[in-house]
Amino acid sequence: MAKAKIGIYWAAACGGCDCALLEVNEQILDVVAAADILLWPCAADPKYSDLRDYKNGEIDIVLFNGAIRTQENVELAQLIRTKTKYLVAFGSCAQSGGVIGLANQSSRNEIFSTVFGDQANWPQLDTNKNGHDLHLPEFLPRLTHLADVVEVDYVVPGCPPPKQVVSALFSALVAGELPATGTVFASSKNLCEECSREREQLKITQILRPHENDPDTEKCLLDQGFMCMGPATRGGCLAVCPAANMPCTGCAGPTAAIRDQGAAMLNTVASLIGTGEEGEDQLAAEDAILAQFDDIVGTFYRFGAATSIFKERYHERNATAR
Repeated sequence: MAKAKIGIYWAAACGGCDCALLEVNEQILDVVAAADILLWPCAADPKYSDLRDYKNGEIDIVLFNGAIRTQENVELAQLIRTKTKYLVAFGSCAQSGGVIGLANQSSRNEIFSTVFGDQANWPQLDTNKNGHDLHLPEFLPRLTHLADVVEVDYVVPGCPPPKQVVSALFSALVAGELPATGTVFASSKNLCEECSREREQLKITQILRPHENDPDTEKCLLDQGFMCMGPATRGGCLAVCPAANMPCTGCAGPTAAIRDQGAAMLNTVASLIGTGEEGEDQLAAEDAILAQFDDIVGTFYRFGAATSIFKERYHERNATAR
């Protein structure tokens, strides 16, 4: 049987997804035995010309991690889509923009001003150095996710994807039994159903961060006032963060039944906030609880700001701030 041809590529990413591929330990040897890796910038030194020379559809599957931040990311995503049969959005950044999608709260000009200072110091796309013409890829006005620029066949969520999810993908690949396109390699249920903590859906009277208090290891973190995103987050990681006494931050993205993860979680929190007061006193008390959030967007849209229902506001703003 001919070996499968696979590729791994990173766009705007931190490198954690590439490291996650090795967390399956010895199973990686099964992958190497069953497949030839044609593309993996993190581990080899491929050239763009090598990728262009492959026939259309020659690569069986490519795991694409990272968000779309530059024009180069767009062009490579489109080229890879042409060269591969199946394209996988691997990790939170490819799935929904990831943590770096929070940059969409600022325009490109605001980002450049913060990083480079005076406009004279901003990067120039084209320049000449020692007789050589140099070109930098355009920094796009808005960061987005992989499915915004090309068609995606599979999604492997997580920041980075957990071992058992990566293992499930590799098992399907080695066996030649990939599921129907559109499959998300994770649970269709929310994280709370995997969590062993006891949840009573108690009223929240204060907002806590893990460093401010030691959570009870048996009780639901949300019941204790710690913002755990479990109710609005897809399972599949075996609730590893709550098991370590840390609230879920939502890196696996929303369940299939949820359109907007942050809005769903805000709705959950709104239904749980209460002080026992009535009338205007109740409203004032609830406002005081909500005011304890240091960063609403960073809390509820940490991994999905680039694909949230309010993204268009930032898109329009950034489009005019060139």
